[in-house]
Amino acid sequence: MTKKLWKIYLWVFSGALLNLPDLVLAWGGSNFEGRIRSFTDSLMSVILPAVAILGLLYAAMLAMSGDEGAKRRMVLVVIASVVGFLAPPIIGWFQSAAVG
Repeated sequence: MTKKLWKIYLWVFSGALLNLPDLVLAWGGSNFEGRIRSFTDSLMSVILPAVAILGLLYAAMLAMSGDEGAKRRMVLVVIASVVGFLAPPIIGWFQSAAVG
C-alpha cells in the first residue's frame, strides 16, 4: 500500500475513535451505563472473591506438595486479592476527587 492510503486509513480510524463515545451513548444511552455498572458490581461481588479463594487453594495445595515457590505465590495471591477488594473504594475516591 502507498503512504497516502495509510494516511487516509489513519484519519478514518482516528475519526471513528473520536466519535465512538457519541455513538455508544446514542445507541445505549443511560441503559448502557447501567449495564456496565451491574457488570462491574457482579465482577466485584462474585468473580473476584471466587478467583481469590481458588488462588489461595492452589497455593496451599502447592505448599502441601512441597513446592518451594508456594510461599511466594501465596503472598502474591494475597496482595492481588487485597488490591482487588480495595479497587472499588479507590476508584470512588478518584472519581470524587476528579469531580470536585
